[in-house]
This record gives sequence, C-alpha cells and structure tokens, in this order.
Amino acid sequence: MAMKKRYIYSLLFGIPGFFVALIITFVIFGAVAGVLWIYVFGDNPWPSSISKMLLVILTLGFVTVWSASVIIGFVTGKKFENYPALNRKHILVSICATIIPIIVIVSHQLSVGNIGPKSDGIRCSDFCSRKGYSASGIPSQVSGDRSCSCFDNTGIEIIKVPIDSIASGPTGH
Repeated sequence: MAMKKRYIYSLLFGIPGFFVALIITFVIFGAVAGVLWIYVFGDNPWPSSISKMLLVILTLGFVTVWSASVIIGFVTGKKFENYPALNRKHILVSICATIIPIIVIVSHQLSVGNIGPKSDGIRCSDFCSRKGYSASGIPSQVSGDRSCSCFDNTGIEIIKVPIDSIASGPTGH
C-alpha cells in the first residue's frame, strides 16, 4: 500500500519549510530585538522578562511558519490524490527549496565567522582576551599592516604582534 499523497506533500513542503521557517524566524527576531534596542531600551540594561519574551516570539514564529508549510503541503497533497503518479517537478522544486535556504544559512554563517576560518579581527580579539588585555585592534586592511594590538583599560597599546604569529585555535596552540 502506497503512502497517501497528503503525507508525501506534507514532507515535500515541510522539509524545506523547516529551513525557510528558520530564516524567517531569525529575521523577525532580529527586527523585534532591533526595534527594542533602538526605540525602547537602548544600551541600558534590559529586563530579564524581555529575553523570555524574545524566546517565546522566536519559538512561536518558527512553529507557526513551519506548521503552515506542513499544512499547506497536506492540503495540496490531498488535492493530488486522484492522480496516480507523483509529479517529478514538485519533487525537484522541494529539493531546490530545501537546498537554497541551507546555502543561504551556511553562507551567512561563513560571512559572520561562526563557521570557517576566523577573521583577523576575531583572532586578534581572542589573543588579547587570552592574555588578559581589555581591548584589541587591527589596522585597516588597506594599510597593508597585518598586526594585532592589545590595549589596557586606559586605551594604551601594550603589545603589538603580527597577525600571522597568532594561532587561530581556541587555546592559542
């Protein structure tokens, strides 16, 4: 006995819907947090209840968007149950609609340094933090100077080392 199309289409819509829901949810989360920061709280300490509220918004937004994609798939599949064959174009669209959001997510995470090689600025910051300094800085890329400066609490440069001499691992080894 073959699986009913309503369940197949729930998967065809639900799998890419998961990744689309992630993207939409984080965009909404960023927008809400941005509005709260710019117009409501600014740089002042935020109440702890706001963190909980943002988590609830994040969770509800994700569940809503993902559930909607599964429900739309279910309804669409139900309409196609009278047709004997599964439409290959629908499968291809589902595969593309799954791969594209994954590429968007991975590209974003690569660009912000969460995955892949760490940027010079992050390596410098990690190095100075490990050494106990308050701040770090690197010169502009156009200067050609590939160095890392560590600063004390008063903003005075204490040490300056070549970026290439800084290990990129978490322990500095």
